[in-house]
Amino acid sequence: MSRTSAIVRRRLAPVALATLVGLAAFGCGPRAERAGATLTWYAARTLPGFDPDGPPDALRVALERHLSRGLLERDAEGRIVPGLADSIGCSPDSLAWTFRLARSVRFTDGTPLTSADLRAALVGGLGREDHATRAWLLDAVGGVRFVRAGRPIPPLGIETPDPRTLRLRLVERDPRLLEKLATPGVTTPWRRRSGTWETAVGVGPYRVLPGGDDRNLTLVAHASVAGRAPALDTLRVRLGGAPARAREIARRSLADVAWPVPQPFLEPPAARGWELHRFEASPPRRLLLVLRADMPPLTGRATRDGLVGALRREALLSALGQRGEPVGPWPSGASADFPWPRFESVAERQVRRTEEARLAQGSAPPRTTSHHLVLAFDRDLAGAAVAPAVQSAWERAGHYVDQRALQGSAAVAEALRARAAHAHLVEAQPLLDGTVADAVLWRMPARGPAVGAFRSGWRAPLAGPGPWRAATWADADSLQALVVEERVVLPIARLPWLVAVRRGVGPPAVHPAHGPDWTRPVRRAP
Repeated sequence: MSRTSAIVRRRLAPVALATLVGLAAFGCGPRAERAGATLTWYAARTLPGFDPDGPPDALRVALERHLSRGLLERDAEGRIVPGLADSIGCSPDSLAWTFRLARSVRFTDGTPLTSADLRAALVGGLGREDHATRAWLLDAVGGVRFVRAGRPIPPLGIETPDPRTLRLRLVERDPRLLEKLATPGVTTPWRRRSGTWETAVGVGPYRVLPGGDDRNLTLVAHASVAGRAPALDTLRVRLGGAPARAREIARRSLADVAWPVPQPFLEPPAARGWELHRFEASPPRRLLLVLRADMPPLTGRATRDGLVGALRREALLSALGQRGEPVGPWPSGASADFPWPRFESVAERQVRRTEEARLAQGSAPPRTTSHHLVLAFDRDLAGAAVAPAVQSAWERAGHYVDQRALQGSAAVAEALRARAAHAHLVEAQPLLDGTVADAVLWRMPARGPAVGAFRSGWRAPLAGPGPWRAATWADADSLQALVVEERVVLPIARLPWLVAVRRGVGPPAVHPAHGPDWTRPVRRAP
C-alpha cells in the first residue's frame, strides 16, 4: 500500500474508504456486451433544457446520467465509488486532493477526455445568478468563497498539472468532499456545456441519436464507462405531460415504462395493463409548500401563519393520493414527526387575535385582511394535484388566489426568480443526507441566489445570538422548532419514486437518489 493510501485510510471518513476499496473493482473498459433490447420510456414532463450546471432537476439528471458520468459516483447502496477516477490521493493534512483519470477515456465523438474537461465541470456552475448549488458544494475549495453571482470567477484551488491529473486545494478540511464531488453534474464532463440534447456529447454509456425533437429522444448504447455499461441497445424517450397524451400512451401501451408517472396512469381505465412500482427515495424527496418570505405581504410572519393555519393536512394528502406519504421526521435527524400546524378557522383566528391584543395592554386587534396571492407549481409534478386544495382553503379564509401552472424550464425559472409568485409547490430532494443538507435548500445564503431548485427568501443568519447559532445546524429538533415558528416552508408529503411498468415488462433498476437507471455495473477487463 502506498503512503498516500495509508494516510487516506487513517484520516478520512468511511465514505473515502469505500471509494478506495472500489478503485480496483471499477473502471473504464472496452465496449461492453449489451442486452440487445429496445425499450420505450415515457417521461411525462416537458423536456428540460440541456443545462448540466443548472439547478437540481430529477428528469434532467436522469437523462444526463445516461449520457455522461462523473469523476466519482454514488452507487445504489449509498457508497461513493470511483467513476472516471483511476486513483485518489490526499496530503497528510487533507487539504490537497489529487485525482488521476483512467486511461483512454473518450467522449462519444472520439475526443480524448482530459483533466481540463473536469475542471470545466467544477467551475461551470460557479457564479450563476439563478442558483448557488455548486458554490455550496465546493465551499472548501480555495477561492470559491470569493465567487459572486454574475461576476468573473476569481483564482481557484483547482489545478490541472497534466492531462490526466486534477488537483483540488482546500482552505479547510471537508470530510464530505468525496460525497459532494459525486453529486451529479459537479464533475461530469461534456464536450460543450450548452446547446441542446441532440448536440450533448458526454463520455457515455449512451449517446443521443440525431433526429430527435422536444417530444422524442433516442439514446443508443455506446460503451462501458465509469464502471457502468448500457443495459439496452436502444432507449427511446417519449416526452410530454399533457393528460390527453398520457391517456393515449397508457391506453394503447405505446411505452414500456412511465416515469415521472402522470395521473392517467394511476386511474382506471387507463391504468389497466400497467403495474405501479414504489421505491424509497434516499435522501427523501418531499413536496414542500414554500411561502416566499421576501414577497409582500408574506414578509410578515403573521400573514404566513394565517395561510398555514388555513390548511388541513388530511385534505392535501388526500389530493395527492398514491403519490405521497406522511412526512415523518423533518428535517432529517429530528426525533419526532413534523408537527403539522393546527387548523384554525377564520372565526377562531379572529377570537385568538382579539385575545392577544387584549393581553397586550388593551391595544386594538389587527383587522382581518384579504390578500391577492399567486400560487405557482409545475403542472407535470405532484404539486399540480395539491394546488386546487390549497387554493380552495385560502379562498375560504378570504384571500384571492391565482394559480400559475407552468412547465419545464419556465417552472424551474419561476421557483428561483427574485420577484416571482408568492407561494410555490415544489418537489425537493437534498443533495446529501443529513440535517444541514436539508436546511440549506430553504435557508437562503446571506447574499446571492438560493442553493437548490427554489428560493424561499428566508435569509436567517448562521451565527450570533438566538436560535441561529451554528450549533443549531446539527440540532435537528431545534431546527424543526424554528421552521414551525417561521412558517416559511411546510412539508406536505414524502414522495417515493413511482414507476409505472407495462405488464410483461421488467421494471428498471431504480437508484434511490436519482431514479430509474438503464445501466448495469461492469468490472475492469483484466
